[in-house]
Amino acid sequence: MMIARRLLIAVVAAQALSLALYAADPYPPPGQAAADLQHAREHAKASGKLLMVIFGANWCPDCRALHEKLGESPIREYVTKRFEVVSINIGEKDANLDIARNLGVTLSKGIPAAGFFTPEGKPVGFTNHGELEPARNYNAQQVLTFLRNVAEEHLIEKPR
Repeated sequence: MMIARRLLIAVVAAQALSLALYAADPYPPPGQAAADLQHAREHAKASGKLLMVIFGANWCPDCRALHEKLGESPIREYVTKRFEVVSINIGEKDANLDIARNLGVTLSKGIPAAGFFTPEGKPVGFTNHGELEPARNYNAQQVLTFLRNVAEEHLIEKPR
């Protein structure tokens, strides 16, 4: 009985910690973007996973919605298995724009916007036509299908 109770307490604590982490700002300070990107590139190459570089901002409801969806099961498990993810903060649309441009990601159709790359760094595709911009309107299945299309077909199209 005591072991079951401790296990239940541990599970509840883990869930609370998970919720707290996802409630925090999903985009780190803009100044650490270059280091975070380099770290993610190294991890993608070492793991053999695709690199997903998401550009957004903490003030953006669609960016926060996408981040929340990426943390939901079964999306979380799929992303963990197939992608290395790095979030790049664009501040008030005045930070890290050079990184987006250098990667080939266009932000003119809204954020969040993402670029996807092979483990070796070759482009797979970009959401340069605003495919992720209305993220708060997408359900979990739409996001999962979008990610499966990217990972398995190298296809970028608006979630339906």
